[in-house]
Amino acid sequence: MISLIINADDVGLSGGINDAAVNAYSRGLVTGVSVIACGPGFQEGAAMLRDAGRTEAGAHLALTGSFTPCTADVSRVDSLITREGVFPADYMGFFGLYLMGRIRKQDIRAELKEQIERIRGEGLEITHLDSHEHVHVFPGILEVVSELAREYGIPYVRSASEDPVVMKKDFRFRDLARYAALKAFGARTGRRLDRSGIRHNDRFLGHFHSGRLNKDVLFFMADNLKEGVTELAAHPGLLSADLLERSPWHANAQTEMEALADKDWADLLSNGKVRLVTHREAFRQS
Repeated sequence: MISLIINADDVGLSGGINDAAVNAYSRGLVTGVSVIACGPGFQEGAAMLRDAGRTEAGAHLALTGSFTPCTADVSRVDSLITREGVFPADYMGFFGLYLMGRIRKQDIRAELKEQIERIRGEGLEITHLDSHEHVHVFPGILEVVSELAREYGIPYVRSASEDPVVMKKDFRFRDLARYAALKAFGARTGRRLDRSGIRHNDRFLGHFHSGRLNKDVLFFMADNLKEGVTELAAHPGLLSADLLERSPWHANAQTEMEALADKDWADLLSNGKVRLVTHREAFRQS
């Protein structure tokens, strides 16, 4: 059986992301959402989820993105932040510090634990863990994330290693290095999670085309689905000045929302060949 989780990442990033993701979740266009606890729109996004009766969510753990840490006393996590008191802007900045040994493991644990606590404090039940720019697949960070998953009884952690077949569609050289970096670090994620007794997806989609998902790409992905559980990470949103100023990368967010809501896509998913599931349903015993 082919099971597909469609997850909307980045709830909490902006009002436009919150509106689209919660709308998509309520309409069944996505089967899960992941929330950035230190995002500027976090409390608004959490309130919208509660109001919609959607209190199951993932923690989109963040160590990049220029967010201010959730930890109130930043001196406790100072190896994670820049001189401006925020996380590095992107994974490359973080990766450089990580390789040089500048990032302290205890700081990672303290901050990610605080992010989980903040989400739980808003009345949301955390069903899965993933991360902003997939930094949780770094071996040392995955160990921390696995420990936190066991501590909080969170059953599922995203494995973000993507099948090379995706590069056949709309190939771009500038996306290749990013893809290769994730593939190198994420290749053994599933096996490491298995050893920790944590559930995970068999396959992953949405990284190589991240920020440029559209109807055509969705249909290509559907044609290449395989048996087991696949998770597709999507980034639906409504465009706004504050979103584009903070994250120009989300310029395609409205197109992603339209693709997920497209009738042809809905018809394809209703043909019985693909089972749309939540993170919890994916591994529910029959």
